[in-house]
Amino acid sequence: MHPHVFKSRGLTLIELLIALIILATLASLAFYGNKGILNSNRAESYLIELKRNITYARAKAAADDQVVILCPVPQAKLTDNASFNCQSSWSGNSLVTFVDLNGNGRFDSDSDNIIRVLDPVSGNDTLSFSTAFIRFDGSGQITSNVGRFVYCPDTEEAENQMLTVTLSGNALFNGTSQDKCN
Repeated sequence: MHPHVFKSRGLTLIELLIALIILATLASLAFYGNKGILNSNRAESYLIELKRNITYARAKAAADDQVVILCPVPQAKLTDNASFNCQSSWSGNSLVTFVDLNGNGRFDSDSDNIIRVLDPVSGNDTLSFSTAFIRFDGSGQITSNVGRFVYCPDTEEAENQMLTVTLSGNALFNGTSQDKCN
């Protein structure tokens, strides 16, 4: 006679539950530890898109020999298709690039053309810049103040990110920064 040999064919319910609890704990620790990285990536992504908008504004000004302005504008002004002045706050406003055909430094809905719009920064994040607008002349040179954009995520874990705008009109992504948003 052969003794019956029992072979294990899988996990018991308790072993499976313990494995799932361990896996869930590790996953939650990994997600919590990466929150700062996610916020830093959001800041970097926004500044890279802003850099593209600045580069496009400069190229448009030089190619068409026209004045092009990039500035913050409340979203309501865009949906109403109304004329507007540039705002001083870069946080909470859409960033609009437009051709200023009459050169008055403001968007006139009957004559000027909006060429690009960048959504406001996310949630409670902040974006600061030294002046209310960036103005490119017909040669693509900046005729307004230059400076640095600083993007500050809402959380302490994330590092601030910086983008420098030079007098020649180039936008340079600098990465992490110790500068604070105002």
